Amino acid sequence: MLETTIDDDARFSRTRLTLFLVPITAVFVGAQVARAIWPTLLTEAPWTLLVLSSNTTRMLLVEPLVPIGVFFALAIARPLVLAPLYYYFGRSYGNAALRWGERKLGSNAHLVHTSERLFKRFSYLLVAWSPHLFVCVMAGATAMRFRAFYALAVVGTVVKVTIVYFLGDLLREPLQDFADFVGKYQWYITPITFAIVAIQLWRRQKRDELPIETVDEFEQELEEAATEPGP
Repeated sequence: MLETTIDDDARFSRTRLTLFLVPITAVFVGAQVARAIWPTLLTEAPWTLLVLSSNTTRMLLVEPLVPIGVFFALAIARPLVLAPLYYYFGRSYGNAALRWGERKLGSNAHLVHTSERLFKRFSYLLVAWSPHLFVCVMAGATAMRFRAFYALAVVGTVVKVTIVYFLGDLLREPLQDFADFVGKYQWYITPITFAIVAIQLWRRQKRDELPIETVDEFEQELEEAATEPGP
């Protein structure tokens, strides 16, 4: 009976890890695709950049190229679909989730430390301003109430996307000219952006900073991260 309980707990643990690892990996891959071939995507299918990345600059570039409904629907939906995932990752694994993410950032790990220090004083403001991976994980790890967290994420995202929309509308002519330039030379620009991202990913892979791994590796790294102190 005890062995059965242990086996059930182990299966539940692996299932939960898988439910976090698969979407986190998919989001990472999508973001790298957006970085690598954004000139081609901007020209051929600009709406895909809103699906693959919530980068503000790319949102601004896309704004003049897609219908208003598509822009608002995709730009708002992406962060708000992912925010609960990141929140519950932090809620489930606490400090271990933060330290794991810090490892994967490598040279940019200081961003986590800075966010943690600011989060202690400005948690609500940070969630509204930037409901992305580490802020959402911190919200979960610090047991912020989910209703408050998600309400702030919704309001902040809607306000941000609205500002980007009107800014893009104001800059429509130069943004359209830039998109035309990129479209004209996309087959020259895309290989360059692809090569830059490929080199960066190769370097991160050598330093074990990629979140693409097996469930066993994910579990082991979280266990190791749980023993690391915060900043």
